[in-house]
Amino acid sequence: MIVDDGTVQPHNFAPDESFQPIGAIADRVVKAAGADIRWDGETITEPGIYSGISLDHYHNKTDLLDGPSVSKSSLKYIGPGHSPKEFWHRWAYNPNRIEPKKSDALDFGKAVHCLLLGDQAFAENFVVRPDQWESWNKKASQEWRNEHEALGFTVLVPEQMDKIARMYEDAKEYPLIKGGILNGRVERSLIWKDPETQIWLKVRPDVIPLDGIYADLKTVGDMSQEFLERQIGPMGYYIQGALTRMGCRALGKPFESFVFLYSSTADTPDTAHAELSEFELDRGEHVVRHGLKLIRQGLDTGEWPGADICDFGSRKIQMKPWDKERIDRWIELQNQNEGEAA
Repeated sequence: MIVDDGTVQPHNFAPDESFQPIGAIADRVVKAAGADIRWDGETITEPGIYSGISLDHYHNKTDLLDGPSVSKSSLKYIGPGHSPKEFWHRWAYNPNRIEPKKSDALDFGKAVHCLLLGDQAFAENFVVRPDQWESWNKKASQEWRNEHEALGFTVLVPEQMDKIARMYEDAKEYPLIKGGILNGRVERSLIWKDPETQIWLKVRPDVIPLDGIYADLKTVGDMSQEFLERQIGPMGYYIQGALTRMGCRALGKPFESFVFLYSSTADTPDTAHAELSEFELDRGEHVVRHGLKLIRQGLDTGEWPGADICDFGSRKIQMKPWDKERIDRWIELQNQNEGEAA
């Protein structure tokens, strides 16, 4: 809350011992894994694993590195179904870029990551609506929310904290988590430069492990295999896995596999995991490589072509096979009926 002298006092929720990060060994493994580079606030000129870079600086600080850089968040807009033009309009290096939209789901996911992984100080980034208001209908509650958002806080409601608590209790009993898959260093950035295009690459795993098994925590509302598989392409998760593998290779770190650790946001808490196929990792690397070349062309020429919707030059467009078959069956049935009527 904001008091008369302009300072911000701690909000009404502070994680207690029940919210100890699940990956609790964190920095204790640094010596065993090799020292990180602590970011000093200056422009980065050397590849490495960096600590101390805030998420905002990681995504938006254009002079963080001594040249243009990309991560999964931007690269997913130049792959299949997108175009160099869309990438450019969303890239932080475009002074007129489209600002990313905030969403309740994104804010909730960040809070889950913070409390379960300990990847940032909760009280420094989040506030929870005081119990004196049951909704945002009151003018006072709206003013409170606006004041805190203006100070850079992400605002949550008590019901969200109750759900996070249920998710936490379920996740901490999951066998893979109890076995230590989230043990490692959090809030680290793998940074390296592509030798061919001279474009910097960044990836920020949830946890940097000792054994090379990278786990990425995802909050999802549907735990069905169909839904989870549908997300991998459009959300760029296969690019995220590929960048992690590429970063490990470039920096001489072990990589064994990339695992999605799913935590359900539904009323019933649930936790599950799935390993990303090596074939999807390979596809991701191909998309990254081609994407880097397209970005290099755009930087060199100033041209960012739009979508190529019809098989790279062809101007004939077709229905999907399932629709073709359905319509063809209907036509065949009508022909049969007309033949019998005649």
